[in-house]
Amino acid sequence: MNGPETQNKAVYTGNSMRGTFVPGETLILAETAFDTLQTGDIVAIFDRSPYYVHRVVEKNADYAVTMGDNNGRPDALRLTRDSRFRLVTEARGLDGIVRQIPGGEAGIAQFRRQQRKRRFAARMIRPFKPLKFLRLPANRETRFRDGTVQWSFGSIPIAARSPAGKTVYLHWSKRLFFRIPAQKAINKDSKKPSV
Repeated sequence: MNGPETQNKAVYTGNSMRGTFVPGETLILAETAFDTLQTGDIVAIFDRSPYYVHRVVEKNADYAVTMGDNNGRPDALRLTRDSRFRLVTEARGLDGIVRQIPGGEAGIAQFRRQQRKRRFAARMIRPFKPLKFLRLPANRETRFRDGTVQWSFGSIPIAARSPAGKTVYLHWSKRLFFRIPAQKAINKDSKKPSV
């Protein structure tokens, strides 16, 4: 996610809610009380840096459990009354079209659909992992000012690595056909000129 916490808008980036949101969409955030949250609502959570947007998948009187629609397990950090968060109410696409973000029962139904897609994609990829040596290597690396690195094969974007070092394929099918270079550790002392 990008944007300061004090605003009521944020730009979606990342992979954990892809399918629900498209990277580059502007999310409209609204203040809400912990007691009004429902299972299925999507919230922007500011209790850690960088902040993130995930769905409430379980809630009781004391805390709420959140999880990304494409993640395999819930977040370790629990949402409580003292947490800093905002409710995601709308998403504005790059084409300017605004859509409402469902919460409650409709939100949980959407979460379950995304989880089924994630499990299906994992089952499709698993048999091909032993054949990874047959995948095409990325032949272009682009570095951005913020520290993000993106790999491409010709003009086809394959994967990106965040400044924090997390590598994400831009679509699950890219893992089947392409591979990216291994991340090498750089020894800072070896860069110093010899005297």
